[in-house]
Amino acid sequence: MEPINTRDPVTAARAYLSILDWPISVGHRYRPRSGCTCGQACATPGAHPRPGALTPLTTDGVRAVLDAAPGAGLITPTARFDALVMPRQLGMAAMVSLDRVAPVPCLIDDTRAILLVLPSTGRCALSDQALTAVELRAGPDQWIAVPPSHGTRWDTPPWSEETHAPIPLLHGGDLRPQLSEALRSSWATVTANEVSQ
Repeated sequence: MEPINTRDPVTAARAYLSILDWPISVGHRYRPRSGCTCGQACATPGAHPRPGALTPLTTDGVRAVLDAAPGAGLITPTARFDALVMPRQLGMAAMVSLDRVAPVPCLIDDTRAILLVLPSTGRCALSDQALTAVELRAGPDQWIAVPPSHGTRWDTPPWSEETHAPIPLLHGGDLRPQLSEALRSSWATVTANEVSQ
């Protein structure tokens, strides 16, 4: 099978809806010359929800809605998974070890990595040290922006590139050793740099 083109909003939205059964809504739009349609100097232009309740897209209505909102972010509530939001360097360090264990869906932007685990298990990934570096997003009232929202891309997509079958999510506790080791390495690097200055 051909890889799913998550740079195309319609293709990506249909994959999230039909393959993963994720509820998908349209967020704010990113405009190359004008920035985010929220009108603020926001940290994630074109990659955050609009005010009010999220309105889920339907498979049949995806193209019309997205054609009418070029540059719109795709927003999904953290209902089908828990999201571990962390500095990109930390997430990539953890993924080096996790890739040897099992595929873990991971999306990145310029500064962050977001790892997805089974719902209601994200807290099990977090040691006391991790609580200061990792934000847990869980439940239907929280959300993430997914590709092709402005600035986002999949490092590891949530489906198999060969079969398009969903990747089984790991329990958050399965990530704890790798995340803890990545944190220790990160702190050691910071300490070494401070000593050398």
